Amino acid sequence: MKGKIKLIIFTLLLLLVGSGVLLWRLNSISQEIAEREAENLKEERDLLEEQKGKAIDETKQVDIIPLYLSGDEKNVITTQFNSVREVYSEEKSAQVEENLTDIKKNKSFSLKDAMWAYNPYGTNRNSMYVYFTTNGKCYCRYTISVKDENIPDFTRTAKINTSGDVTKEHEYQLIGLVAGQTNYITMRLYNSSDELSEVRTFSVDIPKSRVEAPNMLEAEKGRSKTAISNGLYVVFQDGKKVSGHKKFAILLYDNSGILRGEIPTDGYVGKNMEQVYDTLLFASSAKQIAEVNALGQVVKVLPLGGYRQAGEFAYDGYGNVFMIVTREQKKAVPRSQVIELELETGTVTEMVNMNELLKNVYQNAVKKAKKQNVDWVGLNSVKVVDTNTLLLSAKNLSSVFQVSNIGSLMTKVDYIIADKKIYEKYKGLRKKVLTKSGGEEEAPEETPVVNNILHAPVKKEPFDSQYGQEALVYRKRSTEGQSTVSMLSSNAGKTGSSYYYTYLVDTVAGTYEQREERSLDKTSQDGNVVTQKDSYIYCCSDKKTFSESDNNGKLIKQFKTSQRPYRIYKNDFKNFWFY
Repeated sequence: MKGKIKLIIFTLLLLLVGSGVLLWRLNSISQEIAEREAENLKEERDLLEEQKGKAIDETKQVDIIPLYLSGDEKNVITTQFNSVREVYSEEKSAQVEENLTDIKKNKSFSLKDAMWAYNPYGTNRNSMYVYFTTNGKCYCRYTISVKDENIPDFTRTAKINTSGDVTKEHEYQLIGLVAGQTNYITMRLYNSSDELSEVRTFSVDIPKSRVEAPNMLEAEKGRSKTAISNGLYVVFQDGKKVSGHKKFAILLYDNSGILRGEIPTDGYVGKNMEQVYDTLLFASSAKQIAEVNALGQVVKVLPLGGYRQAGEFAYDGYGNVFMIVTREQKKAVPRSQVIELELETGTVTEMVNMNELLKNVYQNAVKKAKKQNVDWVGLNSVKVVDTNTLLLSAKNLSSVFQVSNIGSLMTKVDYIIADKKIYEKYKGLRKKVLTKSGGEEEAPEETPVVNNILHAPVKKEPFDSQYGQEALVYRKRSTEGQSTVSMLSSNAGKTGSSYYYTYLVDTVAGTYEQREERSLDKTSQDGNVVTQKDSYIYCCSDKKTFSESDNNGKLIKQFKTSQRPYRIYKNDFKNFWFY
């Protein structure tokens, strides 16, 4: 009996020790993974001071495989496009895809002799397409390095276009190359155990920027100790005259202000970009939007049929895009309609016409301006609130409207965020204006002992409403009828500053309360604010700058653009180009 007890105790001790060892090992593995991820994130911040030298300095010249876009030694596939319009041709893009597929079928490609193509679809001038296969499953982490000591390396893990994070078949669009320089591309393959299995370095000369965008923006480092966020700044800015004609592109800049992507557009750049499933959706011209996949292929081009874009667009998550437009007619009223574009069918439907919805306001504006096509409303931002319900920013009325039953004969204004005095002469609309609330700390109104019979006491408003706002951000709250609405208020002609406002909107109480106010450098037109976990980004159009600051308002870094920026966003492009 005693022997059995000893055996049980011994077994339990073994299990206890084994469990401890297993837990220690699991904890050790978790710690290793966390350290590796932290190191990768640090590497992907694209800052010289955080990198351990340059990859090209560690590579022997004899080990570099040269890639040539032209000449007798040409070993890179290239595609000729006669114009940006041809780039955004589904037929042309399909032909390129078919050509690449045929080449892949007729030859085996390893990493050493991979199939390379420079920007084959024409949609990103700072990119290379690559295709190869490996014997075992692995993933690819690549580094772009140039010999300019002022330009940091660009390192990312390439996104695999198949299920899982490792594969035997590799097909990528590598973005981040530096225009007008010799780029050294180091490809590192890792197996499923994160062990390095193969390394190759290639060199290639990349053409200069088509729009003459600067390779490096003038930058100023701030005093904040907060780390700059990972990602690429997506810059929507005015075109530049090149050879007598304005040329436009959506530009991608890293945290050091280095140009890492140039997406050409045809005479118009738009104000935003949306990731819809496995494609990027953006304005390829004023009269159409394009869907482009991670390899750069134009998979769909959608014309707007009688309209041209005049602001931003919003995706509803169900295959529809709502877009601020102007009708394509002589003497059309600018920026006064919203259309719905169905991505599957390309069907265009006018959903909101502000000239009809606010008919009295429009007629008064026409009477005052003595012309029909007066830019009286100035829609510039649209957000999807719910099915058939939109939030619209009308800059020229300094008003935010929630509009429902869109696309029907019963389209209506649910509420307006604005100063009530704007709608004093419009009885029906005046009732729609939400009342300002001072919140829970609002002091009760004092009753004066003696009231002047000629002058009734005027209650001071708890805050000033927005004036000439841009770039709405809408967030629904869990409490019934509540949401937060943020915006950039230009305060044009009012003060020496612009502001970032956040309102708590309560449709049940019929109120809006100012929850946040940040003073910013003045911009009278365009611009936006993007809030992040530990920082916020501000595009100041008037000064041609954009900056990232910590949540206390201390500057982390500021950049100067060559052309006037309309909007700036930041995207790490994870699960699109990068893993």
